[in-house]
Amino acid sequence: MYKKLYYIHNKSTNPFYNLALEEYILTTKKNMSFLVLWQNNNTVVIGNNQNALEEINLDFVRKNGISVVRRTTGGGAVYHDMGNVNFSFITELDESEGFTINDFTRPVIKALSDIGVTAKADGRNDITIDGLKISGNAQRIYKGRILHHGTLLFDPDKEMLVSSLRPRPEKYESKSTKSVKSRVGSIASFLKSSMTVDKFILSLKNSFSKDVPIEDYILTAEDEAAVKKLAEEKYARPDWTFREVQPMDIKCSAKFDGGIIDIMLNVKESRIDGCRIFGDFMAAADIAPLEEALIGADFSPEGVYGAIKGLPLKNILGDITSKELISCIFD
Repeated sequence: MYKKLYYIHNKSTNPFYNLALEEYILTTKKNMSFLVLWQNNNTVVIGNNQNALEEINLDFVRKNGISVVRRTTGGGAVYHDMGNVNFSFITELDESEGFTINDFTRPVIKALSDIGVTAKADGRNDITIDGLKISGNAQRIYKGRILHHGTLLFDPDKEMLVSSLRPRPEKYESKSTKSVKSRVGSIASFLKSSMTVDKFILSLKNSFSKDVPIEDYILTAEDEAAVKKLAEEKYARPDWTFREVQPMDIKCSAKFDGGIIDIMLNVKESRIDGCRIFGDFMAAADIAPLEEALIGADFSPEGVYGAIKGLPLKNILGDITSKELISCIFD
């Protein structure tokens, strides 16, 4: 998949800086492939298309000094603390090779096997051990490059995790387990002997280096300045994370195999003149082109289909199809 990885052991625990670093590498370091291992201190990270206030327990988050930040990839909200280790692969995208999430989770699963833990890819974007989720993953595509990142629940504070999030009940309707706490695991609990987080991070790097050469990359002063600027001007701003949601006439929601989708519309004289779309679907591209395409469309199944049929919906909505989008609005 890549001939060499440049490795950054990002020692920052500031979530705004850490997400800015990913975006900076993705958008500026062309023709280079990167592996970044990093941690956030007590943070809820919400998916790019989620309504922040519906995903978090705001009172608990504020009382406990937990940061909230929006990432640029799809999927659902996750809790990070110093018991988590996050990984990012950033590389050129050759779509003819048919990249999937499993291309990036496979080396992670192998790295876990190297320390005696048997894990597997499960569902849309998870890695599990004995049915317990220990990792969620997401992707973003940008001008021929791809960012794939995920979190590894090494030894998280489950009480904080559960109390920080407000998962929607429909996420668990088809599952035998009915809560976040009963569904998540910790890698540390499956180890035969204890291991520190720092040693776990080193074990990941060493495992990845068995399959591809890894070279340490040191950020320059110019890199650092650009990342800090992006963190301050984008990720640390409340208007990025807590996007204002204007009331609309119509709100419809549905859960499909590809995730949950919420669609809000204003309709005047049988035409759509306002649209916002939220959800935990595995988007790899921005939702704005879809929202913009729907504005001005006839408010009918045929009108909606005609407006969106030329869009790359697989990138925008993940595994949610145009037929499912239309059924969410009209059924």
